[in-house]
Amino acid sequence: MAIGPPGRRAPRRCLCLLRCASLALVLALPLPPSTAAPGTLPRRALWIEVSANLRALSTVEGIRAIVARAQAAGFDTLIPEAKNAWGFVLYDSAFAPHIRTSRLPRAGYPPPAAWYPADHDALAVLVREAHAAGLRVHVAVNAFGEGLTWTGQGPALERPGWQAVHVQPGPDGTRLVPAAEAGEAIVFANPAHPEVQLYELAVIWEVLSRYPLDGLVLDRARYPDLTADFSDLSRARFEAATGRPVARWPDEVLTWQAGPSVDPSGVRLTPGPRFAEWVAWRAGVIAAFVRAARALARALRPDIPLGYYVGAWYPEAYRTGQNWGSGAAARPAGRTDWWSPAWEAATLLPHLDYVLAGLYYRAVSPWEARPQGSAWWRSVTGGARLARAVAGQVPVIGSVWLDLYRDDPAAGAAALRAALRHTAGLMVFDLSDVEAGGWWERLRAVAGIVPTGHPEAGPAAPSPDHR
Repeated sequence: MAIGPPGRRAPRRCLCLLRCASLALVLALPLPPSTAAPGTLPRRALWIEVSANLRALSTVEGIRAIVARAQAAGFDTLIPEAKNAWGFVLYDSAFAPHIRTSRLPRAGYPPPAAWYPADHDALAVLVREAHAAGLRVHVAVNAFGEGLTWTGQGPALERPGWQAVHVQPGPDGTRLVPAAEAGEAIVFANPAHPEVQLYELAVIWEVLSRYPLDGLVLDRARYPDLTADFSDLSRARFEAATGRPVARWPDEVLTWQAGPSVDPSGVRLTPGPRFAEWVAWRAGVIAAFVRAARALARALRPDIPLGYYVGAWYPEAYRTGQNWGSGAAARPAGRTDWWSPAWEAATLLPHLDYVLAGLYYRAVSPWEARPQGSAWWRSVTGGARLARAVAGQVPVIGSVWLDLYRDDPAAGAAALRAALRHTAGLMVFDLSDVEAGGWWERLRAVAGIVPTGHPEAGPAAPSPDHR
């Protein structure tokens, strides 16, 4: 399988191969110490999703307006996506597709391929303008999301062998389908594929070596869900790691049969006898990638922190292979089908400077969640307390999705205050929602709240037993 697309992009393929060879040499070196200081972590960060904000990002004037509004609202950090959820980048890469080549229209604009300026480096302008205003820029790289089924575009669609393979119900039981045929909008690449890993690291190499950034955030550095990846490559690597062949694939791990579901969505996924081994192995794959990203970032920029975005629902983190917890608070009570000491050993925490936890719940307090039949941690406050408990000494910054409160601004303001009071800071998702909902004034109103969980503040408050 070729690492690059055919024909016309062969020079880019060579550049990517050379870059990947350099990466392999860097990652073989001992991990240098981080010199990132607690003061470089965000206290108030604004996420800037590329596609939703592309009109504003397409001009210098639009970017200056973003920076001015963010500064006036009390933000100290901007988090633009250098690489978006389906593999398109905001800068001129030697190998990754630029957002200007996208054929995806939005409600506010036609496909970018028809209008986005060819000579505009939005990331360079954003970094320059943010620094001039005294703001930091922690760039986000979406790993492993590498295609969009709606447009048929993306690296994983050009390289089918990169795609994650999903288990789905078939006429005779379980069947295996590539990500492009799994019914999801975003096509995930296989996190265990060596070429995929090197590709993602090469993107990190480019952005950190080209731009004077203040931090790096990994997003989607995970599996898409519990149904992936069941490719031949992952099977071989799993068997090699565990020292035992899988006689019945994928049935010894997961099947679509009648029985207790291990997926909260209610689908009838039945765990096999090697399910816990599989869960731990996937977590190890993600931990190895994050460690490699950390090593690369330290080699290039030892002074900047590494952040990692997660959903705050840690009890379900095994579904995506993200063990961002450690210690007693992260262990489930009683017997489970998925937990093992190997899962616990695959924690990401030693490789992270901070965790961005998505507190994406309509309920603000645990008391609001319980009447709805939800666990106490399915609330902004409860999720924040759980995240701080399982992350231990690694600072947690709570993220609020304002679109959840578009019809209840008072609840949205309460969610902002809760994130600030119960975590090390606040990340607001996303700029487009702030603009659409007119949230700037309410954001200014919470600017004076000091995050209680910041590294410069005291220890985490006690949390109820989430297990």
